[in-house]
Amino acid sequence: MQEVALFPIPELVAFPGHEIPLHVFEPRYRRMVADCVRVDRPIGVCHTKKQIRPAPQLTTTQEALQVNQATYQPYEVFSAGPCRILETLEDGRLHAAIEMSARYRVVSEVQTLPYKIVQAEALPDEDTDSEYPELQAEINERLLGLIGSEYQPLRDKLMATEWINQSSERFSFKIFQFLRFDADIMQQLLECCSIESRLQMIEGLLEGGPVH
Repeated sequence: MQEVALFPIPELVAFPGHEIPLHVFEPRYRRMVADCVRVDRPIGVCHTKKQIRPAPQLTTTQEALQVNQATYQPYEVFSAGPCRILETLEDGRLHAAIEMSARYRVVSEVQTLPYKIVQAEALPDEDTDSEYPELQAEINERLLGLIGSEYQPLRDKLMATEWINQSSERFSFKIFQFLRFDADIMQQLLECCSIESRLQMIEGLLEGGPVH
């Protein structure tokens, strides 16, 4: 069991193995980042189910730095990891980054205010000992087929030996360096605890999914 602070961000689904940059300006989340860095508590970034309280009507940047914004209900499954502060601006805003090290599911709530802290359990895949090179190759080929020749640096990354030979589990998460789908679909992919099923879902979505 792991104690994790939650940073709900609508439409953002983070996967293990990714680094998430943050521009933090709300008072509660500036405090959360500072607290978590100090005590080495991981931070989870999670997509949201709904808005609980709307943001107040603000007119200036100074007001935004002093007042918390909208409050959201987060999804129970999220990725989390250690946070580091990259820069503290004169007005108190923070530039930070979270290295997503693992996927978790909320078990219980430890703290609600001024920010949410939960007890969470790690959420491993059920088939971590299995590899699916054929599915990886098919997904890679479909992705390459969707990328125009003008994106040669990206094509080079996808054809690199290091990329092609990585584990199926790592591939199934790292692929989202290059792909974005609707946030609710991304949440389904995050919650899927079968590497094979996740790869099959990605393969199907690639038939019409947008590529970034």
